Amino acid sequence: MRSPDYTRLAAQLPAVYQQDPVSFAQVDAYLGLADDLNRAIVERLEDLLLGLGPDAVLRWPADVPLDAGPDALLRSYLATYDEVAAWAGFVFPASWPRTEAGLARRRQFLARSARLWRRRGTPRGFLSWFALYFGIVRADERPYLLEHYKAPGTVAAPAPYSATLFVPAPRFADWARREEAADFVHRYAPAHVGMRVCFVNPELLTRPPLTDPPVLPDSPTPSQLDAYAAAVAEHEAKLNALLCSAVSEIDHRNGIHIHACVDGGRPHDRLDVGRLPTT
Repeated sequence: MRSPDYTRLAAQLPAVYQQDPVSFAQVDAYLGLADDLNRAIVERLEDLLLGLGPDAVLRWPADVPLDAGPDALLRSYLATYDEVAAWAGFVFPASWPRTEAGLARRRQFLARSARLWRRRGTPRGFLSWFALYFGIVRADERPYLLEHYKAPGTVAAPAPYSATLFVPAPRFADWARREEAADFVHRYAPAHVGMRVCFVNPELLTRPPLTDPPVLPDSPTPSQLDAYAAAVAEHEAKLNALLCSAVSEIDHRNGIHIHACVDGGRPHDRLDVGRLPTT
């Protein structure tokens, strides 16, 4: 094996086998055949991640001729990544292009898939998976997950396990893109959580009550405890108000119009559909 820590099989035999040097040499030679086989198997396993893993694009596929051309090479890499993803029961989204850019996204997913699967039942894991799925890199484009238990008493979510995913609207202005986001939530949200999606102005995610939650000081005094309790109650009330008034933003181009658009693309919206209730 390539590892310097590998010990030959004959060397693992009890000491009694080594008392006769001639006999031991014969046993060592015989077991050396198994050593050679083990080395070949393990070397192939060591190369497996390079051939069938996230780093498959770092090597030339063995079944592709050197003069096959870039299209054949791309098809081979895509087929390899599709096969590896199938081991985890995952099919790459149709919205991921079958280009070099799509290949890079597939490689990124496969490199992070084990961690994503371990954390997918957690809020942080769900948001990380959402961002990777839709190619969200910038912090101001990341969604915000509000679990309703943090705002007890809200009439917007009477179910015990429910949440709202606030998604910045600009990246999801197109209706088909929003349908894809809603389908993602339906597929990958924890089964016991009822989650709705709300496409909002990104500025909403940078303002209270979604920012600066109350913090209890270390070793608080009685007056600090009272102030913290009052701040928590106020924070919950603001969250309740936000959940009860949450709507999805729709730009003028994707809004509902009767026959031809009489506004000529101006921001005025005669049907008041710039803010549709979220269902």
